Amino acid sequence: MAQVALFVAFGTLPRAWPVGWEPATWGVIVGWAFVVVGVVLGIASGVALGRNLTPFPEPRERASLVRVGPYRHARHPIYGGLLLAAVGWSVASGSLAIALLTLIAAVFFDAKRRFEERSLRTRFADYEAYRKATRVFVPFVL
Repeated sequence: MAQVALFVAFGTLPRAWPVGWEPATWGVIVGWAFVVVGVVLGIASGVALGRNLTPFPEPRERASLVRVGPYRHARHPIYGGLLLAAVGWSVASGSLAIALLTLIAAVFFDAKRRFEERSLRTRFADYEAYRKATRVFVPFVL
């Protein structure tokens, strides 16, 4: 439910710029580039998960540890894609409200990731080695 609330908030918060400030053209371009990269990363990650995909932090009953696609380099690239898109939307829109919401989303997805990783460590004997060999959210970056 919290994820749904975040998505609704991103779509409905005001996108007005603070008084006397407007993002430069390059800011809008960079922001939208982040949105596109984030969406592509999220979709590619969802495709790589296949039947393992679930909105819940607990793995499905017959889940396997996925190490293909973006999961070769990051443990939670769907969350990373969502956060990249949120950062991009913050920059492109110039909205302080959306920037604050992006910060809230980062805290939320980090907490969800921590909870999820406890379950994954219990479920998969080789998860700890996988965790040490990969980034958290974005391949090669974060």
